[in-house]
Amino acid sequence: MVGGLPCVEHNYISGDVLKVFPCAIISKNIAEMKTISEREFERFLTDNNLQFEKIKEQSCRTPDYSVRFDTSKVFFEVKELLEDENFKTESLQVSHRIVGDHIRNKITSARGQVQFGARQGIPSVLLVYNNLDPIHLFGTEDLDFITAMYGEYTLNLDLQSGNVLDSFHGKNRSLGTAKNTSFSALGRLYPVRARLAVTLFENAFAKLKLPFDSLPSCFEVKRVELT
Repeated sequence: MVGGLPCVEHNYISGDVLKVFPCAIISKNIAEMKTISEREFERFLTDNNLQFEKIKEQSCRTPDYSVRFDTSKVFFEVKELLEDENFKTESLQVSHRIVGDHIRNKITSARGQVQFGARQGIPSVLLVYNNLDPIHLFGTEDLDFITAMYGEYTLNLDLQSGNVLDSFHGKNRSLGTAKNTSFSALGRLYPVRARLAVTLFENAFAKLKLPFDSLPSCFEVKRVELT
């Protein structure tokens, strides 16, 4: 059994010739399958001479990669945006979305993998690659991350004057003091001038902080101060 799949020989008949595809070969191909986001993240790590290893799949949900920064180790779970009927590519069509929804969905789907790292005392990051929008904006702009993490940007207005009394991040937040604290950060993997870049958005509520002093300059970090 490989990767939870039973090891079975497959026989196909073409004309009078019986072709046998050995089980070991089929299983090996299944094990080597990687998503575009995983291949791109490996290219980013290789281009920046960072030590990493692909974490073997286990019976429980595990992150995708372990990356070494000096004496520190960080786990990365890599997700990608693939399909959305609201993203339009034809002329005269208009794309639309709820800001933050794509990232909120990825937080939900990655919770188990990220918790695996946190239980071992290892900071863990959810990294998102936009394989939907060629210019890597739809669903993965800064505002999408901030809104998904800390809530929708909200204004309190004076009803008579219309002046802004207060502003804050309100409902639909995915992070909090007792909510998804296993996420050390969220990140965006995207191309910039034929190279790949990563922006990390700190989780201010994380129980395990990233080793910020050890992160190389190829990581852009957006830190958060709670007020």
